[in-house]
Amino acid sequence: MANLTGTAVFKNSIRQLETTDPKHPDTWNPNYQDLLNNDVYLKQAVESTGLDVQVLAERVGGVEETNNASVQRAVTLDWLYRDNRIAFELWSTGFTLIDAIDTEIVQAVAGDDSVDVQSTAQLRAGEYYVLADDQGSLLIKCTAILSEHRLRVGANLPRGFASGVLTRCSLTRQGAAYAEGAVGDIWLSRPIDIGTDIEGGAVIVRRTLNGGEARLYFRDAYHADWTERVWSVRRQGGDIPDGFADYEYSLPMRGEGSLRLDIEGEPLVIRHIVAISAATGLGGFINPVMRPAAPNIAAPADGATGLFERPTLTIAGYASPGDTAQSGVQFQVSTGSTFAAVKHDSGALPAGLSYPLPAGILTAGTLYYVRARVQDTSGLWSDWSAPSSFTTAASFAYVVAPTLVAPANNATDIGETPTLQTGAFAVVGAADTHAASQWQMRAATGSWSAPLWDSGADAANKLSRVLPAGILRAGLNVYYLRARHKGTTDGWSEWSAEVKITTKQAFASVAGVALLTAGGDGGSWTYIDADGNTVATPGTAYFNAHPVFGGIQDVTIDGQAMVKIPAFYIKRDVIAAGANAGKQAWWISDQPLSGYRRHPAFRRAGADIDQIYVGKYQASLQGSKLYSVPGVPPVVSRSLTDFQAYAAARNVSGVSGFLLWSVFHWSAIQWLYLVENATMNSQSKTGQGRVNASSAANVDASDVAQATYRGIVGLWGNVWQRMDGLKTVDGVVNLWDQDGNKSWVSTKKRTAAEGAIYPTTFMDGQGAGWDLEDVFLGDTGPTSNSNATVPDYQYMTNSGEEFPVVGGDENDAANAGLWNIRVAFAAGNTSTPLGARLAKE
Repeated sequence: MANLTGTAVFKNSIRQLETTDPKHPDTWNPNYQDLLNNDVYLKQAVESTGLDVQVLAERVGGVEETNNASVQRAVTLDWLYRDNRIAFELWSTGFTLIDAIDTEIVQAVAGDDSVDVQSTAQLRAGEYYVLADDQGSLLIKCTAILSEHRLRVGANLPRGFASGVLTRCSLTRQGAAYAEGAVGDIWLSRPIDIGTDIEGGAVIVRRTLNGGEARLYFRDAYHADWTERVWSVRRQGGDIPDGFADYEYSLPMRGEGSLRLDIEGEPLVIRHIVAISAATGLGGFINPVMRPAAPNIAAPADGATGLFERPTLTIAGYASPGDTAQSGVQFQVSTGSTFAAVKHDSGALPAGLSYPLPAGILTAGTLYYVRARVQDTSGLWSDWSAPSSFTTAASFAYVVAPTLVAPANNATDIGETPTLQTGAFAVVGAADTHAASQWQMRAATGSWSAPLWDSGADAANKLSRVLPAGILRAGLNVYYLRARHKGTTDGWSEWSAEVKITTKQAFASVAGVALLTAGGDGGSWTYIDADGNTVATPGTAYFNAHPVFGGIQDVTIDGQAMVKIPAFYIKRDVIAAGANAGKQAWWISDQPLSGYRRHPAFRRAGADIDQIYVGKYQASLQGSKLYSVPGVPPVVSRSLTDFQAYAAARNVSGVSGFLLWSVFHWSAIQWLYLVENATMNSQSKTGQGRVNASSAANVDASDVAQATYRGIVGLWGNVWQRMDGLKTVDGVVNLWDQDGNKSWVSTKKRTAAEGAIYPTTFMDGQGAGWDLEDVFLGDTGPTSNSNATVPDYQYMTNSGEEFPVVGGDENDAANAGLWNIRVAFAAGNTSTPLGARLAKE
């Protein structure tokens, strides 16, 4: 349930509600339902308008008392747990986490793996359900929907069911007040999302205070099986009714997940279940079995001598009996082993294993003791560690522990190879020079005794170091970094303070280019990073190692020479800030990122596909089938419908997916070429191709092969190439839909130019099922290619239903290229220069 704000909005809703007629529910203002669903509005009503919730119920009329009670309870709970994402189970419509799927059991036989029910319409494969009858409840997993009345379960049934119900909750709900749970009853939530933080949130169950158990389990993307949580804190008194208590469970659920509650021991009454995005911090009786383990002091080593003024105090690790994440650590220093007088107290620090002691606390030649304790995200503290002693040196002369300045502490959205950077080298009480540095990284649940990565003594990277690839994992994982400096004379410093980082949801390989200046025979471009900042020219090695560009490879399918192109995601936008602000940019990513969309070439019949295949050569014809093979002339003088049929004719004897290439195959190649080569002048960058001849040549002739990009030969020149998925109807651009259904969608857009142009700008606009940013159709530009961003000829006719050819032919000279297109041929046109190219999904 999302928390919303806006007192003014709520007041307006109240005024609208006052004008509705409660005797005609079908005319009620929909804002009323918003009030029920968005509890903060109700809270604001009480605070800002003085309107009592009961008065609101009377004003709108027709509201069942149970619903009103749920609203009041939701308001109270939301106020108690404010500043959290929150989800309620209040046993009432609008305030329940139970899916409405109750269906009668027709038959379930012991030892069988199927169940017959009245209806499977609301069931979902992969979800868990409960079979309940007068003998009790049984948890099952639906692995498949076999028919409208039968489902398959994940294990053979231990007993039969001749009656009963398949449900998500076998507890007995009593209106909107509470639910009664008999021993063996089970409650299952629908999927909920209380946040993606690795430290997770909490669940609070208000239940009868007796010997019964409410055993909580959860599942999410990181925990495929049901994982149990034991309660950490129990609260009684105050606003909690007599005979009840609030049991709080730490919940390390990340993103969307599901909850389950099993009743054991004794029957329970459950008033509510609330899931929130962070622990409440409200305290209470601590469950002793859930307290973190007392840590051990790792540094300084017990009995160590000769320490300088600012040692880094370190514990060996953190451990929790329930694997509850760490939220804090505390260190104390004393001159006595009993800590009767504390010399220094760090106070509660954020999660971590170490603490650099500040200057001015320790004196030379003195014996000290240190101890530490840790805290979990439920607020539970461990016992203090056993004290450990150390003695300071007779005088202080040392290399100062560095400060990690990058990444910043608590930085999020960290990529796979961040740059680590420290402040300047410094010493106290002596002169020295910087000889080396050492860099380390550990996982949040790891220790410094076994770091995930250790640079060792590094004399080359003294103030900065790039973390190597393959160590950090994507998925909002938490890591800690530290570093130390070494002096030529005084040796190693203490370790820096730990820096906490959280990785990106996905590590994406993003490559991009920005158009700095339009025109100029191909445009003036620069390579950019994901944020639009200029980067050095990546070079061939970079693109060969890129998952998309490097994944383009020759394959043979059904005897045809094809080129496989891996799926990728695209973004075309204006750079918002920095030196390139205001410039048009094009990016490609191998992963789905915010603001990026999957290129439509990689969708088929509404589903994602991992790759496409494009004919390595311009198409030839053998019999009735389109071919992609070397050493033959291209097929020409066929209509669009002929080419479509020849391509589809390959789909026999178990072969499928072949088709005439489309505008989306063509544009995918253009996207890749542009981002890799940072130009739209394909002839100058790659090769002229066969564009100054009097006739077509074989598909692999030497001049034809000049027009090759990553193994795809003859992309321009030799013969025009028919393609599908694009047409104009009286000048209006029509495209295939973006979902791969090959349905025609009108963009209702016309090119701004009339007739032939050499583009400086491209058509833009989006609508249901289409986006002109997917393709490269010129919108404006000069009528000669002397000063064009795209020095290739483009033309779209303004009348009739016309289809495209691309690339140019054997005598198109400078007009030919990867961006050359003419949308001016009827489907039945069989002109001699018109060829084609095979593709496969």
